[in-house]
Amino acid sequence: MTFQFNIIERIPQATIIHHIDEKGSVWATSDRKIILLKNDQWQEVAQFPRTYPRDIFGFSRPTARAFRSDKCNLYRNHHGHLLGIRDGSVYAIEGGKLRKLFDIQGDCVLHGSLSEDKSGNIYFGEYFMNPERQAVKIWQVDTDLKSWRAAAELEEIRHIHGVYSDPYHSDVFWVTVGDFAGECFILRTDDFFKSFRKFGDGSQIWRAVRVYFTQDYVCWLTDSHIKQNYACRMQRGDGSLEIGQPIDASAWYGCQTKEGFFVAFTTIERGPAIQSDESSVLVSQDGFIWRKISGFRKDFWRPVQIFKYGVISCPSGEMSNESIYLSGEGLVGLDGVSIKACIRLTKV
Repeated sequence: MTFQFNIIERIPQATIIHHIDEKGSVWATSDRKIILLKNDQWQEVAQFPRTYPRDIFGFSRPTARAFRSDKCNLYRNHHGHLLGIRDGSVYAIEGGKLRKLFDIQGDCVLHGSLSEDKSGNIYFGEYFMNPERQAVKIWQVDTDLKSWRAAAELEEIRHIHGVYSDPYHSDVFWVTVGDFAGECFILRTDDFFKSFRKFGDGSQIWRAVRVYFTQDYVCWLTDSHIKQNYACRMQRGDGSLEIGQPIDASAWYGCQTKEGFFVAFTTIERGPAIQSDESSVLVSQDGFIWRKISGFRKDFWRPVQIFKYGVISCPSGEMSNESIYLSGEGLVGLDGVSIKACIRLTKV
């Protein structure tokens, strides 16, 4: 058996595809525009407010990359309320208008790192460079987006990579944090962030962005530019760690399809652990053994700290093997645009 990866549509209208809601609606952004795929057509539904200086330089991809003018988030809960984050401000989006709710530390959060509970409350953690190691908040925005609170504050970490609901336990959330020695852990909470069980020793092997779930394991690919990256999984019952195959670059984003495939993407950044110039599309059937099925080469714009790493992301929400949306930056053929692809398992 082998996996096949095929691009079935290129989507230049969508810089980043952020979320697919429970009705299958696809939410994306193009510069400041918030767009929705409806009846096979992309429609503008609202715009984020202008912010300066970033929006002065959004006229070209190199300058947009340098000033991070496309960075933002969208998440629509199962009650149909749409949340947006851009330039450190959190918004409720309704009827083509944005209502500012509150400010956060940092510009926005990592793609796909927001989640919700069974009541529709939305959770996300702050992601920013945090050189002084200030306390980092996990925010809860209530179902109707009319009230909010800091659900938790975490000390002695750099930032939060993601907050993920557990598909096997409706009241359980997992939080990934990093980045350096003594800061990398995977946290579990079953009391809505009042307390946490901490897994890991703070080392790079516990540095994860996205986690993947099976009935028996929590799985991840490590996110390190300084130490060799690996596929890992942790036994749910006793927290024991199993380290699997090496990975040739750090891994940030990914998803699990409704058919049960796990999909992950490597990121081409700068450091001794980055052993490839190609951002890979990886697939697994168990969240632990991975195969590369495609890749996109890093483009020529340097230095990468200014003009961005080579990154592939995908939206939160449910996707099918036959309809997987990817967005990219800093990659040949996948920079500031999105694609729709399919992944199939076939007999050789």
